[in-house]
Amino acid sequence: MTEPYLTTDQLAARWGLQPAAIKNQRARGIGPSYYTIPRIGFPAGTPRVRYPLAQVLAFEESNQITPN
Repeated sequence: MTEPYLTTDQLAARWGLQPAAIKNQRARGIGPSYYTIPRIGFPAGTPRVRYPLAQVLAFEESNQITPN
């Protein structure tokens, strides 16, 4: 069974931000933990960066972020 996750677009919508803002935070090392899935074995256009929901919830709690 796989762990629930959010894509960059889903996280951006949850926080009321643009996906580019989430990508910028990720590049600067800010935000919840994430992982990148390999390109091989997934259809083109499949979001590769995934944020485990448990990590998102923990980050929100520790940083007092209230999702939209």
